[in-house]
Amino acid sequence: MAYAYEDILKYQAERLLAERQEALGMLEAGRVNEDLALVNSASDAILRVDRDAAQLQNYANGMIAQQQAAQRQQQRNPHNFNAAEIEVALSLPDRHDGPRLTREQKLNLYAQNKNRYWEMRRSGQYRDDQGTVRR
Repeated sequence: MAYAYEDILKYQAERLLAERQEALGMLEAGRVNEDLALVNSASDAILRVDRDAAQLQNYANGMIAQQQAAQRQQQRNPHNFNAAEIEVALSLPDRHDGPRLTREQKLNLYAQNKNRYWEMRRSGQYRDDQGTVRR
């Protein structure tokens, strides 16, 4: 099974948090012991971890934005119609004796008709070779 991106990001965030905690401990130890090399090494590590954490946050924000865009698209097009099908569905005329159809009603009606068509083809009620000339 493939790893989920959320799991990868979560692992990376936990790893960076652990590295930062370790670097903070080294920084304090170097500060207390007046070890300039350890202080410099630890502060460099903290800066690197913070930079990596900010980049990881950017990746996470990008993933969230993609997921939200996909959800908006799915809400806007729940039947997964392509652009041509949406155009045909929305061009369905309103009934003269009833209320105007909303966008969702037109898409639902088109989906029902499309499903009925495919069911008739599967069952043999409708064949696409009708009207062809055979010699």
